[in-house]
Amino acid sequence: MMQRRTDEQTALTAEYALYLVDIRGVEFALNYLDTCNVSRSILTRALESPDSRRHHERRKQPRND
Repeated sequence: MMQRRTDEQTALTAEYALYLVDIRGVEFALNYLDTCNVSRSILTRALESPDSRRHHERRKQPRND
């Protein structure tokens, strides 16, 4: 259970860092991740390929129900 809580906290921190990129800039977001002891690679991968981070959010084609 502790691992799941840690993963959820890391995901929440990473999402907030993406928000910070929009409002404060990349360097500020990377410093935020450092402060939270979260790997910078999460943010850099998300910034390199934004399409791949969103492929789970929406279907490419609607369901045929």
